[in-house]
Amino acid sequence: MAQAPLPKQPIVEKCTGCENIEDGFCRIWAVPAAKWRTGVCPSATHVKVEAKVPEQKVRVGQQKQKKNR
Repeated sequence: MAQAPLPKQPIVEKCTGCENIEDGFCRIWAVPAAKWRTGVCPSATHVKVEAKVPEQKVRVGQQKQKKNR
């Protein structure tokens, strides 16, 4: 049994400026509003995702260990 495709819903305000829009509908997602609920749409071409880079720990005052012979 094949499922019937979802009817396409119109884009939301956050989709404005995306390259994946044709005639007021998203080419990729049937329900574009659902993709914006969790944050940024994964297919948005007009939004730059900033990756958070964790700060590196700075080691201060390390001494060399002596080797036991």
